[in-house]
Amino acid sequence: MLTQWRIKNFKAWQDTGPIKLAPLTVIFGENSVGKSSLGQLLQALKHSTISSEIEQSLGLSDAQSSLDLGSFTQYLHQGCLAEPLAFELQWHLPDTLLLDDVGQQNSVAADTLRLQVSAIADDNQQLQLQTMQYIVSAQGQEIVAVSYTHTQRDTLLVHIKKPQACTYNIALEDALRPEQFYRWPVSQSLGAGFIAALAQQAEKVFEGCHALAALRAAPQRRYHWAGERPVSVGDTGEFTVAALLAADADHRRLQFSSDQPELPFVEGVAYWLKQLGVATEFSIQPVSASATEYQLMFKTHAETREVCLADMGFGVSQLLPVLVQAFYAQPHSTLWLQQPETHLHSQVQAGLADMLIAATHARENGQARNVQIVVESHSEHFLNRLQRRIAEGVISHEDVALYFCSREGTQAKIEALSVDTYGEIANWPEHLFGDEMTDIAARALAALQRKRQTENGADDA
Repeated sequence: MLTQWRIKNFKAWQDTGPIKLAPLTVIFGENSVGKSSLGQLLQALKHSTISSEIEQSLGLSDAQSSLDLGSFTQYLHQGCLAEPLAFELQWHLPDTLLLDDVGQQNSVAADTLRLQVSAIADDNQQLQLQTMQYIVSAQGQEIVAVSYTHTQRDTLLVHIKKPQACTYNIALEDALRPEQFYRWPVSQSLGAGFIAALAQQAEKVFEGCHALAALRAAPQRRYHWAGERPVSVGDTGEFTVAALLAADADHRRLQFSSDQPELPFVEGVAYWLKQLGVATEFSIQPVSASATEYQLMFKTHAETREVCLADMGFGVSQLLPVLVQAFYAQPHSTLWLQQPETHLHSQVQAGLADMLIAATHARENGQARNVQIVVESHSEHFLNRLQRRIAEGVISHEDVALYFCSREGTQAKIEALSVDTYGEIANWPEHLFGDEMTDIAARALAALQRKRQTENGADDA
């Protein structure tokens, strides 16, 4: 699970400062202040990790990516080439990691890793890795740091902090550059297998990050499925039906709510559609005798006839990918959801908070899934329901992180909202959801003035 995220010199952000991430993190804010770019860099790093097309050690844009960040100068803050693009990511490991042959120690046990990277523009205005560092911790104590700098490209510096401090170097096979922003070409003959183990952990955490865009794919009357197993519903929900069918074919059963037993996947999705007031019944049906064509069928009332997704309101097509992604993702995944409330009625927006809380608590085969969810939202109804559930003890305030993004001149700013065990926010930002009281007062004054004008007109007559 990601526990901290920090960005410097990227798009709207000169420096975000450390952003604490909880099992459920919600980011509010005005338009065009950098909310989405917080997740965009993480998404780009994931693509850089899994893509075989990228030749640079840190490549954030290429033809294979669904995320177009533009050129290096376009995604640097204010186009500033003189300052490095830097980021820091910290995550808690699902299981204790044993690192072998660290200095004179047989093994080092770790439960938390932190990766710090900076890159600067070279003479051709391409990203060049400047520094990279892993910090290994256990029980809140830093025990090992492994560092690379571009000025000493042929070695890694290993600094052991506990139990006995010492420092030594590891030679790199290729002095030109690291293979990737998170991985070095270390000679396996030098007893440095723990370096590769750190890179493998970074790969796992990036591969487990999935983003869902604010505008999801439009509904279709028929969907094709030939047995594929997507890793997610896709950036726009284009694989939602494939994910549903794959989960059903694999007989996946989850606890979709704490007061429910584990259910088959499609039944669990139907349960939440009913809870949200969207559909009383939901099913996936093959089209006639076809083995690869399917329809999503809904009933909005017990006495109405079934209709397919294309004949439902557009909001359902926007909701379904969010719902499926929340429960389909593999355990220990991190989901970044942009405006899951898009095109939804206020009552459903509030219900989304309940559904996402349930997703962070869900169990599969009796085991906690530990899926982490980060939400970008503009919904007051979502926040009100979340605050209520904190007050009711459904979710601990310690498992929720709330932020508000705003702008000061050219700088984007992110402020942590302090929420207590009763769901109260101590530092409520000005204009979090607009200026409601000003609108109410102005409406009352306008109504009073018009009444007086009407009365005066009647007296004159």
